Parts: sequence; C-alpha cells; structure tokens
Amino acid sequence: MLKPYKDPYGFRKLLAFQKAEQVQVCCGQLTRLFPKTRTLLSLADQMDRSARSGKQNIVEGWKRNTTKEYYDFLGFSIGAIAELEEDCNDVWKGFYADLMGLKGVMGERGEMGKIEREEKEEMGGMESGKMGKMGVTGEIREARKTENPSSPLIPFASPFDIEKLKFYPLDENLPPVVQLKLRCKELNFLLHKLQQALLEKMEQERTLPVKDKLKISTKQISDSDVEYAKILENLGLEKLENGEVVKRQK
Repeated sequence: MLKPYKDPYGFRKLLAFQKAEQVQVCCGQLTRLFPKTRTLLSLADQMDRSARSGKQNIVEGWKRNTTKEYYDFLGFSIGAIAELEEDCNDVWKGFYADLMGLKGVMGERGEMGKIEREEKEEMGGMESGKMGKMGVTGEIREARKTENPSSPLIPFASPFDIEKLKFYPLDENLPPVVQLKLRCKELNFLLHKLQQALLEKMEQERTLPVKDKLKISTKQISDSDVEYAKILENLGLEKLENGEVVKRQK
C-alpha cells in the first residue's frame, strides 16, 4: 500500500517550527552580547546549540518515516528548549555576574530600567489616590508578594516571579533574557500539543507501541493521584497507606 504524500517542507507551516526559528534568532542576538570570557563563551555556545537543536529536531522528525519517530524527535526538541529555558533562568538569577550589568541581556541597568520607571510611576499614582498603569509592572509587583527580599542579585524581580509572567502576548518591555525564556516556554507548550496530536493519531491507527501505552497510562494515573491529593488537602483530609481517608493531623 502506497504511503500518502507528505510535503517534504510541510514543517515550515507548523507554528511550532516558526516559533523555534524565532527562538534561535533571539538566542543568537542575546548570546552575541556576552563578554568573551571562557565561561560565557561556553554558555553562549551551549545556548545556541540548544536553540538550534530545538528547531532542527522538528525538521528531522518531520522527515522520518513513522509517526513514532516524529514523536520521539519532538521529545528531543522539547528537551533542548527546556535546557535553554533553564539557562535563561540561571542568567536571570544572577549565576553569571559578568552578565548582570549588560543592557541588551538584563534590560536597562546602568540607568533606571523601563520596568522600574513604570513601577515607580504606578506606585506614585496609587499614593495620590489615582489608578496607576497596569501591565507587566502590575504582574511583577503582584508576584513580588512571595519574593525573598534578601536576594540582591535579581535586577527587577525574584527568579520565581518570571514563572508567573504570560508568554502570550509577549511583552517586549521585559528584559531580553526574560523574553527568550518566555519564548522557550511557549515553544515547549506547542511541542507538547503537537506530541499529543501524534499520540492520538497512533492510537487511532493502532501503531502506538505497548510500552508507550503503558507509560501514558502510568502518567495519567500519577496525575490523577496528585490531583486527588490536592483536593483532599483543600478539604483538610489525607489518604493513609491503607487507602483510608481521614482528617489531616495538625
């Protein structure tokens, strides 16, 4: 039986591929600004490789003969982009001191940054009884409620704040390294959605290997257990090892 025609360049129409190209471009623009020290040259090279791998694995997966191979290569892409996102987190946390004063990486640092300026304006408006501006500064300030004030290396917000920022629509007022992190987050979301579609296709075609069916089933059970535990916790209950549900001990 002949295989249905597959456009060899159809991957270019995928939103995930288009976003992966953007990630690669933005990553290159960022890493070109890194000081030429041994550590930062190594970091820049690794980040660039991760960005390239994220895009190229989509291409290679598309070119493979089976849906399962395509699914696996999307997994490689997810891993590479997750690594790049974590590098962005490390930069933002201040693990690389030589990057902390870099305007094109961390935002406007030497002078007061745009985010910090807007926040001061907003706070001034609130103090005078007026509504201040909303947007990214409002999100960051809201996130700061859980911030550790003893962390001096973070320029605008704690490393946990950026996890609460939305990746869509992307706020271009954010520091470049945070923008790249959010692009990675969006791309991995799209790649997971694409993987899910491939899983459904393999189930329909009955081509999904038994071990993968078992893995998916196990994950679904695990996710259900976690959700059930959260519900019990909210109700002040807990589940014992024997399966009995009792009132949580204080």
